[in-house]
Amino acid sequence: MSRTLRKAVENAKQKKESEINLVEEGIAHLEEVPELFILHNLTKLCLSHNKITELPPEIVELRSLEYLNLFNNHLEDLPSTISALPRLRELNLALNRLCELPRGFGSFPALEILDLTYNNLVSSSFSANFTYLGGCLRALYMGDNDLKHFPPHIDKFTLLEVLVLRDNAIVEVPKELGKCIKLKTLHLQGNQIMAVPVEFGRLKVFGEQRSFRLGDNPLLPSLAEKVKAGNVKIFFDFLKTEEYNLIYLRFLDRHEPETIKRDKSGKKCRKTQKHKVPALKYETK
Repeated sequence: MSRTLRKAVENAKQKKESEINLVEEGIAHLEEVPELFILHNLTKLCLSHNKITELPPEIVELRSLEYLNLFNNHLEDLPSTISALPRLRELNLALNRLCELPRGFGSFPALEILDLTYNNLVSSSFSANFTYLGGCLRALYMGDNDLKHFPPHIDKFTLLEVLVLRDNAIVEVPKELGKCIKLKTLHLQGNQIMAVPVEFGRLKVFGEQRSFRLGDNPLLPSLAEKVKAGNVKIFFDFLKTEEYNLIYLRFLDRHEPETIKRDKSGKKCRKTQKHKVPALKYETK
């Protein structure tokens, strides 16, 4: 209800509060409360579990905003102005209906955490300058979409500590991923991956407070055996062996990843299905 939002905005203005939290309030139209966009001291805006269909371009006026949570709404697109928020560090757009990202989406100057889980994004959805986020992004969640490829130029995302691409249609892991040596969490389960490049072995996603998942993929038997055993270190040690190097070279000679077809009959529609909040959390330092 816009009435609830209007009241929250008035309270924030009068008390000079820096946060607004309105969860499950049935809010659909932010443009009905233009006063929201003059709260220049607002640092946190949480509007999750509502019915918002459109994010007004005036969102850019919230110059102090650091945290924006629009989880579980009805957004189908975003204004290009959103990437001009100068202090935004965390953006949660999970469980919406996004099919593409706006032009210039990679221009966020300070974004560290981006959650695009459970939308309708495909590999062509990325904006041309998405790579620019590599200079600041530390956590990227894009599970439960329809991606066939990794985000472009993944080797530019050298600050990434968390990368979640589970339950997509990815068929190939780029060797450039091996340059993302700061990764602590890497979830690739539920794709169509058969093999990983030998450069994958450079990653250190095993050990205390680290997480690696590659299950539910049509892996080569030699890899599937190691994944099933559950010892991540042994899996990564195997990638560094001459035996695996030969296996991978033979794989490249015999397979064209793009010819692998994915059975999408079990894919849930994000327009009708409810989404369970992922247990995985990422805390900024």
